[in-house]
Amino acid sequence: MSTATNPAVQYHQLESLDWEDPKNAPPELAELAKKAEGTGARRAPIPCDSIDLYSQISELPAGYEIPKHSHSAHELMVVLAGSCTVIDGPELTAGDLTEIPAGSEYGFIAGDEGIRFLVVRPEASTIEITTQNDTQQDEETPS
Repeated sequence: MSTATNPAVQYHQLESLDWEDPKNAPPELAELAKKAEGTGARRAPIPCDSIDLYSQISELPAGYEIPKHSHSAHELMVVLAGSCTVIDGPELTAGDLTEIPAGSEYGFIAGDEGIRFLVVRPEASTIEITTQNDTQQDEETPS
C-alpha cells in the first residue's frame, strides 16, 4: 500500500497485496483451502479501514468451482478479468458487477481463462458454505 501527497488517500496495488496462505485457512474453510492448494487459486484481503469497508481480490484458475454459499453481509462483486458462470445463473465477464444481498446463496465456476474479481462488503462477514450433507460457517476478517 502506498499513500499520495494526501496521507488520507491510500492505494492498494495488485503486485504488493498480501495473498493468504491456504494452509492458514480457518477450520471451517479447510476443505475449500485444501482444494485450492497447487491450483493457483488465491485471495488477498484489502484493508480499507479508513473508509470502513471490507474488500478482497480473488484469482481462480479455469474451471475452479466456488460452491454455493452465502454471507452475512451484503456484497458487491466486480469481475476484473476473465469470466465465470454463476451456478443457476448467467455468465459474467470483465466489467460485470453483481449485487448480492446478505443471506443470498450463490456459487460459480471460473471460465476458460480463469477469473480475477473484487469483492466489497460494508463489514467482515460470516460465510455459510452449502454442501450436500451440511453447511459450514466461517467468519471472514480483514487483515
